[in-house]
Amino acid sequence: GLGDKFLRHIERTKILLHLIDMSGSEARDPVEDYRTINNELKDYSKEVYKKTQIIAANKMDLEGAAKNLERFKKVIKKKVYPISALRKEGLEELIEAIRKRL
Repeated sequence: GLGDKFLRHIERTKILLHLIDMSGSEARDPVEDYRTINNELKDYSKEVYKKTQIIAANKMDLEGAAKNLERFKKVIKKKVYPISALRKEGLEELIEAIRKRL
């Protein structure tokens, strides 16, 4: 769970940035991770859930990330910003998207 303290904190934010590990490391499923987070947001507060959300697909430099991103986009059907924080790739487009929404 996200924890009530964290959820109370995000009530004050203007947008939500989902930073999803697209590599699928530790046998994680990026689609399931995204859905789990959104379900917790919805259960906590409809107002928080309805906030503008930006999705960043991180760890695109790792094996399997491109395949997971393709599947993620098909299932989620929202704009996704692929990035590699390690290699500093895709960050300018993500930052610009955040700037425009703020």
